[in-house]
Amino acid sequence: MAETNTLYTWSFEDKKDRSPLWYVIALSVVVGFALWGFLSKQYGMSFVVLLVAGVAFFVENNSEDHVKVDITELGIKVGWKFYDFSRINSYTFIYSGEHAIFVRLNLSQRGIKNIDLKLNNVITSELQGILPSFIEENAKQDISFTDRLIYLLKL
Repeated sequence: MAETNTLYTWSFEDKKDRSPLWYVIALSVVVGFALWGFLSKQYGMSFVVLLVAGVAFFVENNSEDHVKVDITELGIKVGWKFYDFSRINSYTFIYSGEHAIFVRLNLSQRGIKNIDLKLNNVITSELQGILPSFIEENAKQDISFTDRLIYLLKL
């Protein structure tokens, strides 16, 4: 990435605080599905359940707990990954009531289509003056049922 002016910077904690009980329940569900798949002779399902659980555990334990976001003249840097503005279709501020929870970047690439970056109302007001110059904004949205479920289950 060429040296550019940083327009705005913020950081947030992305650590999930899960209790030991959460891990016991998750392990029980995974083992239950794998055992059920094995007993019902659906060996592929058992393999896929164990594989997905293993990959999810690996990704969680090897991701950074503290994420720094830099908005520059050329794009947005999230941690060590840089997203050029041409790769970002739009952005949306997601609210829970009157409180901003995160900004969702809608990417124009295969694989991961959305990136959610945690923020608050102060950061939102600052970004509303910067981002429209570079990317199209979708309408303000409230937190969806799926997002609430993910938050509740601490996924």
